[in-house]
Amino acid sequence: MSVIYCDESGNSGEYLLDKEQPFFVLASNDFGRSEAIALLEHLRSHQGGEPKFARLKKSADGIRRLTNLFADPRLNRNRIVVDVYHKRFMVVTKMVDLIAETLMHQYGEDLYKRGGNIAMSNMLYYCMPTFCGEEATDRFLQSFVDLMRNRTPSQADAFFLAGKAMNEACSDKNFQQMLLPFTEPKVFADWFFGIEELALEPAIPALFQHISEWGRRKQDRFRVIHDGSKPVLASQETFESMMAITGEATELVGYDRRKFSFPLRATSLEQGNSVGYPQIQIADLCAGAINHLLKCKEKGALDDLAVMIRDLCCADWVINGVIPDTAVTPEEMGTDSGDGVNPVDSVQEYLHRKQQN
Repeated sequence: MSVIYCDESGNSGEYLLDKEQPFFVLASNDFGRSEAIALLEHLRSHQGGEPKFARLKKSADGIRRLTNLFADPRLNRNRIVVDVYHKRFMVVTKMVDLIAETLMHQYGEDLYKRGGNIAMSNMLYYCMPTFCGEEATDRFLQSFVDLMRNRTPSQADAFFLAGKAMNEACSDKNFQQMLLPFTEPKVFADWFFGIEELALEPAIPALFQHISEWGRRKQDRFRVIHDGSKPVLASQETFESMMAITGEATELVGYDRRKFSFPLRATSLEQGNSVGYPQIQIADLCAGAINHLLKCKEKGALDDLAVMIRDLCCADWVINGVIPDTAVTPEEMGTDSGDGVNPVDSVQEYLHRKQQN
């Protein structure tokens, strides 16, 4: 049975809006042990020790070794999968998913259809600082993160106080109305209770995306080994409940280009130590490379390492990006399709049936 190995870069824990770590990146691969060891030969030095991207990038010799690794044709989009999360934007998308989508669902509306959730997230991300100011927006987003992390009455009060400041600072009356679902205390009970504790952890949807992608690529089922991760460990039981039992068929759920096969085709999720798995070391290096390139692009200046990563087309590994965009129409977003089923409803219905059996 094949095995998928995963590692992440840019996990800032509870400091989700850390401006020094704007991206979360998860990388995975399906290399065998001997393949991974052979690839790591590009990085071996007389000093020995486990090769880490964060250390190698600091020296010219380290960058030379990384160049040799990333130029190896075995590191290609068929063997590497990368998922990217712009963490500030992800907070906005979670506000849309947890608040707007929940409220609209209660009235029989489906915000996911034709990418309505993506359009709303893009609009909010760019319009909040434009109409309400950077400072008010920063405070509002941080108050939402704090509320999701701590879930106390005082945090709820702080969230709505920040929402009130957003409304008062808003220079556009139409946009002020669009903020109401997020800033109105009267609807708080309609969306808040029942939200899972790990709702803002990018590691969880990223891993789901990877397992789904490898399930699409592989004929046979597979195990997943993830480098030590507290969020992944805490959600292990949930992941395993979403895995198909022996002989169980999968089907496409979701809409348009966002469809995925469910239940997941992995057979297990395990925690691994990179010291014992050279494949996890490869995942660390790939995740670090993409994170470095993205941070340089965010700052508007590519250093020599970022240019090398770009020119070697490492970005081709990326299969999905939760990154802000100015697109707001279904045509622009690639979501102009009416077929499919609501992904959240489908997953919940499956889990309910599985519990009943």
